[in-house]
Amino acid sequence: MPLPEIEFELTASQYERMGFPGLRQGQPLTLVLDAGVLLPDVSAESWYTVQKEPLPPRFINVGPAWFAFSGQIIDAELLTEENEQTGVLSIDCGVVSLRVTCAPQADGLLPYGAWETRYFTGVGRVVGIVDDDFRSGVGQTTDVTIWRFRRLILRPGDPLFGQWHESVELAPLPFQYDRIIVTARVHRRGI
Repeated sequence: MPLPEIEFELTASQYERMGFPGLRQGQPLTLVLDAGVLLPDVSAESWYTVQKEPLPPRFINVGPAWFAFSGQIIDAELLTEENEQTGVLSIDCGVVSLRVTCAPQADGLLPYGAWETRYFTGVGRVVGIVDDDFRSGVGQTTDVTIWRFRRLILRPGDPLFGQWHESVELAPLPFQYDRIIVTARVHRRGI
């Protein structure tokens, strides 16, 4: 049975923090998958909702490094700063654990139930974090094997501007404008 395949964005700043190591197909990597800041508003591009009733774990690719996901909240850190709550949560999405940051509602509070044991649904862009300078301890690592890279060329004036380029390696050089999507195979948990 093949290993589950996922994809995530590798940002230019994350690659720089890694020291521009050069990456290639077949290379193992341990990272935190992070969906960034989600809003409690389904009309937003990246949104979430929380409920008490159980939901099956899901992690469904709906676009380049873009996922619809659901599952149980397995870890939560709730913060209050300047009368506004935020929450950093770890969600068991079945194939992977995903870290999300929940923005508050208009009243400055998180929706009722944004804590451990509740169930979470959301949609957002997933970024792979190898060198984590995040101030929260929430977020479980995922072990993957790199499969391929897709690079969206966005350098101003480049004749290939706006085109995707696929490769099996990423050069040990900085990229300032381009977007890198990494396709990887997830290692089975407990193996």
